[in-house]
Amino acid sequence: MSEIILPAVELPDSGVETPRGRVSVPGPRIAEKRLAVDPGHIFGLLLAARAAAEKAHAPYSRFHVGAALTMADDPVGTVFTGCNVENASYGATICAERNAIAAAAGAGFRKIALLAVSTCDSLSGPLPGRSPCGVCRQVIREFADARTLVLIDRDDASGILCDVVDIDRLLPWGFALEP
Repeated sequence: MSEIILPAVELPDSGVETPRGRVSVPGPRIAEKRLAVDPGHIFGLLLAARAAAEKAHAPYSRFHVGAALTMADDPVGTVFTGCNVENASYGATICAERNAIAAAAGAGFRKIALLAVSTCDSLSGPLPGRSPCGVCRQVIREFADARTLVLIDRDDASGILCDVVDIDRLLPWGFALEP
């Protein structure tokens, strides 16, 4: 096992006075998080996400995305995968992350442990071009808890395997209904 340390993020609030009143700009405050992970499990999920991306149906964007995840409430650690499936009416397109989450939810599980996302066409690109879209971030939040990690595949000259974030870093101030 290895420990992943997600550093604290603390930016001060700021604001601007306008003739109609003060406009607030809240600064994010995210606590440091330390989580134990199995490097072999991370590597296996990244490979599964890459394999899923190869199966994507992306005739319009030519942007192949794959996702692989394990669920914290699955005692056997099943790996669920999904790929993006595009449609001529773009609104009917289904993202890889949501496909994988739907497969896990359909099997009765509700809490993501690790989610790997691979955009095999842009592994050396900047993080915004490799990270989940806004809709997927919100769906991930629905199934995430404080220990959920999202692994964003990366393959560039730096030798970095992936970028790791938690849900608070992926979607600060995300919407959630209180139970």
